[in-house]
Amino acid sequence: MAYSFLELLLSVSLAVYVAVCVMTGVVRWSHKCAPYDKHADYYYPGWRTLALGSLSNLVLLPAVFLPGDPDAILQIRMMLILSSPFLCSALIFSYFGRVLKVSWWRKPIYVLSGTYSLMSLIALVCTLMPGTQMQGAFLRGYFVAGGFLALVYLLGLVLALRLIIQRLGRFSEESFSDPDDFPAEYAKSLIYIPFLHLVMSWSTTFNGNIVALSFGLFMLSVITAILLLGSLSPHRAMEVERLEAELSANEQPLLPDEEEALSQDRKEEILGLIRRYVEDQQAYLDSHLTLGKVSQDCGCNRTYVSAILNERLGGFFNYVNRCRLAHAEDYKQKNPRADVDEVALESGFNSRQSYYNARKRL
Repeated sequence: MAYSFLELLLSVSLAVYVAVCVMTGVVRWSHKCAPYDKHADYYYPGWRTLALGSLSNLVLLPAVFLPGDPDAILQIRMMLILSSPFLCSALIFSYFGRVLKVSWWRKPIYVLSGTYSLMSLIALVCTLMPGTQMQGAFLRGYFVAGGFLALVYLLGLVLALRLIIQRLGRFSEESFSDPDDFPAEYAKSLIYIPFLHLVMSWSTTFNGNIVALSFGLFMLSVITAILLLGSLSPHRAMEVERLEAELSANEQPLLPDEEEALSQDRKEEILGLIRRYVEDQQAYLDSHLTLGKVSQDCGCNRTYVSAILNERLGGFFNYVNRCRLAHAEDYKQKNPRADVDEVALESGFNSRQSYYNARKRL
């Protein structure tokens, strides 16, 4: 079959885009190998979503061989309109849903994935069987449904980005008891990449020009490759020293007159409140325990609590994790058959790695 120059350009650009997406899916699926294979969901939360979402672009493969068919071009445009907000929002929901251990994040993923799969199936059938089905009432209904879903996916992406931005704000304000609690650097990158992906895919798709569509597909290939490279390294192994350095920059130390104003009796009172809350009520078993939460539940000024923890108990991170390690030793004695993962989770650690990191540091 002879192609014109523009048809050949579109075919090649689409082939490159599909190839990069397939490579992303395959690499992401296979990269959960040792030493991360047993803890892939911890080190790479959302790896399934990224892999399956990338592989879903295989539905565009028939259009590579039909660049001159109007139905095939319509399917390319429709799937690009849907796939960009779908993949970006599903990835964010999946990744940070696991990081933050929030179960309701699964529901948007089911809704997004179900509707997107249905539209992908329709697109595949219409590409393989071009003709009268892409005319009249069917065509109007198809694009009405596609436009509605595109808006739903866009709202989902906006909601996901808003939640991540909120979490980033909290990260800058609070001291975490687990240094792997929130991958802040990765979250910052995920704010910009989806926006760039969306702008590129929608601007070229709505234009409809074959040259613009071909250029857009090449650019989307580059963005997808960047997304793949950024996801290969685990983002949940932040060093304790680095975290403490970042958090210390946000601490507001006591001024001399404020420190003098806090009497010894008041310090002892606050220290007692902290011990009762963290130790007696076993607040240290909360893997997401923060300095802000301790201060709030004790009803004390956060700056005073931080100062007393540093003065009497070696700092927030050291104190909480000493409590967890003591609990872990006690749990091992009472449950000699328990493995390391069980001991870690039952003692307030996020994972075996967090448990080992605390033991090494303390």
